[in-house]
Amino acid sequence: MSMASWPAYENYTGNLGIQTLTDILYTHFGPNPASQDNNGWGQWTRADNVSIGMDRTVKNGTGNAGQYAPAIAKQFENIETTPDNLLLWFHHVPYTQRLKSGKTVIQHFYDAHYAGAATAQTFVTQWQSLRGRIDTDRFEDVLFKQIFQAGHALVWRDSINQFYYNLSSIPDEAGRVGNHSYRIEAEDMHLDGYKTYAVKPFHTASGRTHSAIVTSANTTTGSASANVTFASGVYDVAVNYYDVIGGRASYKLSINNRTIGTWKGDLEDKLGHAPSSYLDGHSATRITFRNVTVVRGSRVTIVGRPDGIEAAPVDYLSFLPLGIVD
Repeated sequence: MSMASWPAYENYTGNLGIQTLTDILYTHFGPNPASQDNNGWGQWTRADNVSIGMDRTVKNGTGNAGQYAPAIAKQFENIETTPDNLLLWFHHVPYTQRLKSGKTVIQHFYDAHYAGAATAQTFVTQWQSLRGRIDTDRFEDVLFKQIFQAGHALVWRDSINQFYYNLSSIPDEAGRVGNHSYRIEAEDMHLDGYKTYAVKPFHTASGRTHSAIVTSANTTTGSASANVTFASGVYDVAVNYYDVIGGRASYKLSINNRTIGTWKGDLEDKLGHAPSSYLDGHSATRITFRNVTVVRGSRVTIVGRPDGIEAAPVDYLSFLPLGIVD
């Protein structure tokens, strides 16, 4: 797990030398690639609708490539001899630039983010295989963090892919980006005591409107419900929501009045840091309930009780056939 965690994180955050695409203007935890440019702290990705990467060559760029020993400097000065994993650190190229792998830059982005997020899911089951071999406190603490990382890796994957798809208008050859057939978007559900909320950055919310739902007031319990249109069967049911600083909202998920699970928005007490006071890529997270029997046509309902400034925000639900990540 240790050896695989770094390349997995690099894959689902930033790769090809573009660096981690975190929010450099806030908590440096969740995704926000737009924050890397057009501000007083940096101009690092130079991304526009046709190209991406920082030119650090001596010939045309910042000259950083020339600081290496001559043989290495010559290698990094030339696009053809620069390794793929450093390409965007040293060169500004079109999204359609072919890598040595044969893929375009943008397709590599899509594929790498899906691969990295998928790897993060495997850490949970690997760690669970050690149950009984490690003291309970240490085992449960690491398991909680692995489960959180698995969910947040999906937030990163979707956010970064959606951002560059919107920017470049180049679709994913595999048809994954922006297409989530297992999801029910919260804003599309029947809302009672909830209202829609435009999330910023837009790409840190799922769905065509990039919206979440929040309770209509911080004293009003909200309910969001929808009919299950998926085939009857056994599913893992995931809820993506936002856990913000300033409150510990309470949630209940039920199907046909049968309680599937309850939880609180209290990650600030468990993660060892306070992610964000906003609905964004820092506070976005996921909880999953395993092996839930579902009948087509059932009514699924989320009830959220706000607390403080945390208005029980919800992004979407996923009904995942066993073995499917989302």
